[in-house]
Amino acid sequence: MRIPSFKYRNAILGVTATAVGYYAIITPHTVLLNKYRYIMARYQMGKEMPLSPKIQQTIQRVMDDLKLPDNVRNVIKPFSVFGFDMFQAGTLAAKHGAVLGIPVNFIVTAEVLRQELQIKDEPLDWTRQDAKIFFSSLMFSENAKKFAIAREILRIQAEEPRFNSFRLAVIITVLWAFYNAITLRFQLRGRNVILCRSLYVSFALLGAISWIGIKDYRSYRLDSVHDRALCDLGVEYVRGGQEFYEKMVMRNRALRSLLGKDGEKQYTANGNERIFLRQKHVPIVHRKDFFDSQLD
Repeated sequence: MRIPSFKYRNAILGVTATAVGYYAIITPHTVLLNKYRYIMARYQMGKEMPLSPKIQQTIQRVMDDLKLPDNVRNVIKPFSVFGFDMFQAGTLAAKHGAVLGIPVNFIVTAEVLRQELQIKDEPLDWTRQDAKIFFSSLMFSENAKKFAIAREILRIQAEEPRFNSFRLAVIITVLWAFYNAITLRFQLRGRNVILCRSLYVSFALLGAISWIGIKDYRSYRLDSVHDRALCDLGVEYVRGGQEFYEKMVMRNRALRSLLGKDGEKQYTANGNERIFLRQKHVPIVHRKDFFDSQLD
């Protein structure tokens, strides 16, 4: 029995859509990881700024505290990242590995950072109280640095890129199968083009909403799981977590003031990041409250 040609075309389109969805998410964390790192890195005189021996020792102590096996340690490559936030990307696959971005304020001294700090490409006005608070929020103790580094390493171990790419591929496959089953069952192809296109758009939107929802839910849940796991490492990580989130709240409040209207659009008055529809992370104030309760 000869199978109609449109079934072949549907199969090819389905496989293609699934592959595109999968590799669009995973590729920046594997094949293009070095390019990703190149974009995010901090440079000095045209060369990537090296990490200081002190911060490298801190990273190794964190890995010891987390009891990471050698095969995991060896694939995580620390580097100096642009900006004031930790960064991580990649997977634990030995071929491509993962990168761990360390912000400049974890590396340079307070004096150097004070000279380099700018807001909207302009030096800070140190007579302003919010500028002083902003500077203070960038200075972390050793415990806070260890907490921040450990948090990102746990995130690498969670293998989010693989999870997100696999889930997207599954969603595309399932919805594509449903779409074809409906159009074939009710013989809509060639008879009602408008309805077919409407169904196609509806399934595409459903797929996007499902993937984003699952992705954000897992990311939100990992925040809580990892914070609790780090508390189990001892009181220095509890104190480090409390300080880290307290400084994050301070920084966001200061930026809200320093950036004017742009700051009000990005941050709330209590120090959380403003969100629209999506909730990808536990609010910073809630995470700070959690560590405050642990210290109490």
